Parts: sequence; C-alpha cells; structure tokens
Amino acid sequence: MKITRRLLLRCTGALAACMALTGASAQGSFWDWLRRLFGMGDAGAAGGASSAASAASLQPESAAPPPLPPYDADPLTGEAKTGRGRMVGVMVNNISNSARQNARPQRGLSAAPLLIESRVEGNISRLCAVYSGVDAIPEVGPLRSGRDQFLQLLMPWQALYYHDGESIFCTQYVHQWDYAGLNIGGKGYFGTPVHPHVAHRDSRGGVVAFEHTEFTSGPEIREAAQNAGIGLTYDYDATFFPFADYRTGAEELLEGCAAARQVTVRHSANYQSAFRYSEADRAYRMQMYSARTRSFEDAVDELNGAQLAFENLLVCFAPIAAYAGDSGDVQEVQYIAGGDAWLFTRGRARPCQWSKPAPDLPLQIADGAETVLLNRGRTYLAIVDVDEQPAFTFNA
Repeated sequence: MKITRRLLLRCTGALAACMALTGASAQGSFWDWLRRLFGMGDAGAAGGASSAASAASLQPESAAPPPLPPYDADPLTGEAKTGRGRMVGVMVNNISNSARQNARPQRGLSAAPLLIESRVEGNISRLCAVYSGVDAIPEVGPLRSGRDQFLQLLMPWQALYYHDGESIFCTQYVHQWDYAGLNIGGKGYFGTPVHPHVAHRDSRGGVVAFEHTEFTSGPEIREAAQNAGIGLTYDYDATFFPFADYRTGAEELLEGCAAARQVTVRHSANYQSAFRYSEADRAYRMQMYSARTRSFEDAVDELNGAQLAFENLLVCFAPIAAYAGDSGDVQEVQYIAGGDAWLFTRGRARPCQWSKPAPDLPLQIADGAETVLLNRGRTYLAIVDVDEQPAFTFNA
C-alpha cells in the first residue's frame, strides 16, 4: 500500500478520536492510554505510580559491588602480600662522633620497609632495620649489638632478631619470654642458647674503628638461621601497623590536620633525625645530624646512593632512662607507660596515643577510641624520651 500524506492524516485523526473515546488526554501518557485500553491496571490516581514503575522496570538493575577478597597484606607495608617470609630485624650501628667513630653511611637501609630508631647508652641512637623476609635483605650494616627496646617491638611478631652481641637486659628478655629460638648473635647470660651470626668485614679504607666494619646479608642470615634450625617462613594474619586498605585503594589524607612538611626528632643533642616532605613521591626524605661535621647530612644508603624516604613517620614519646644499678648506662624504655604519639603522612600531622602493655603485645596507635591508620608503604618509627619532647618540632 502506498502511504500518502492524506492517508497519514486520516490515521492520525482516527487514533486521536480513539484516544478521546477511551479517556486519554493531551496531558496523559500514551503508555497510560495503552494500559487502560488493554485493562492493565487503574489509570486514575495510580496512573503516575504505575507509569513510574513501568519506566523503572525498563531500567537495568544496578549491580551490587563484588565482595572484596580476603585481606592479606604484607605485615610491614600494608600492600598486597607477595610471600610468606618471616620478619627479620637487623641491628645497625648509627654512631657518628668522629672520623674513626663513624658508621655512616649505612648499607641496606633503603630496602627496609620499617626503620626503628631509639636512644641507647652514651646518648647515641641505634637503628633496627626490619625486613619482610630474608630474601629482601641486601648487604646491611654495620652490624651492632642488640637492645631490649628493639627486641620488645619485634617479639609479638615472632621476628628473627639478628645482631652481634647484646646487653644483659636484652638476654634477660630472651630468657624470660623464651625467645632464644629466634635470637641470633646473642650472649649466653642466664644459660640461654647462643646461635652464632654469620657476617663479613669491610675495612672501609681503614679509617673507621674495627667495631664499625661488620656487615651481613640475606644469604648470610639464611645460613645462620639454617644452622640454628630456625624457619624463615611465617603466615602472618595481621600487620605491624593498621594500614589503609590496599583492596580499595584507600588513603589517609589527614584532612583537617595541621600541615607538616618539615619534622625534626631529637634523641639527644648529637643524635637528631630530620625529614622534609616531598610532594613528588609523597614521602619524607631523611637527614641525620652528625657530631663529626656538626651539621645535618642526607641519610643515604651506601649501596645505591638513595636518600632514605618514608611514607609514614611515627614518633612515640616514652619514659627512657638508664637501668637501675650498675647498668653501664644501658637505657630502658618504659613501654608499659604508653604516651603521646604523632603520625606524619601525606604532608600532615595527626596527634594520637600509643600503648604496649606487655612485651609480647604489639604496639597500638589510637586517637581516643579510634584506631589510627597509616598509609601503605615504608615507616620510620622513633621511640623518643619524653624529656626530649620539647625539642621535637614540625612545621609547614
């Protein structure tokens, strides 16, 4: 049939007349008219609702977000876990008093996801580089003796503690908390077993004292662990710090908190660590004060020349003083006291509190009743004497 303009007008007129006879109006919906025409529900007061329902039925249903996979993060970085290594903490020398009494620049620290610094005897600070597993450890050192303020932070995580020698107080913790099986390089105070460490020497040009020339490495630590019958895998079901969830890509931006692009942490007059925030990589770059040069110097890894940098800085203030009696000035951290803490991340500062009521319980960070989250990545953890808190500074 040939469709002409006259035919089209006749059909349109007939349709309009039909709609008029069956109750459709100019304001009504053609779909409502069809529903009334074929008896598909009331087109009166419910017309609008049925029309909306019809329209909604034509829209695709919004799919529920898929469930997240189980949380399985690297215990030191908060990133998705890539292995089942046991944490390894290695004691590293940090002395810098003269050309001969000098351990800097250290080696292997840029590979450590966690670097802990605290004061030990003689007003010097010492470092503990903590790695997610032995395979991640390059050459590291200079190696130094163990202290219980570092051991107590590692104990809840069943980490291998690697060092050359230790204070009698450190061995006392090893003895009382039955940690001899994970303590390599200790001494036989209290009859505890001694697992010899494996290390090597580098004279460093013959300039520095012999006690600052000892280094170890991942393969050497593996050899020492095998000699001691210590397993190097461990199935962690929690993280050292609570981190923003890698599964969602969440970040802790600390919105509303004070800007903090420069941070200075003082352990003593000659041992201070300073940090400057870099927007480019969203990390704090580290400097350390040197009594040898009487200036701040970039803290670099001698292996690769990289300046140490951290996504998080966590500064915890605690009562620190020499152990009572003839202790040789070996320092005791009163972890049971808890205290004030500051988290620095993404160029901002958040005041909070820390607690650690027992050696076998992990360090906890909170803001009142709220658990404080760190951003995924590397962390510098400072345990600082409350007497040095007035010298602690940060600014924008």
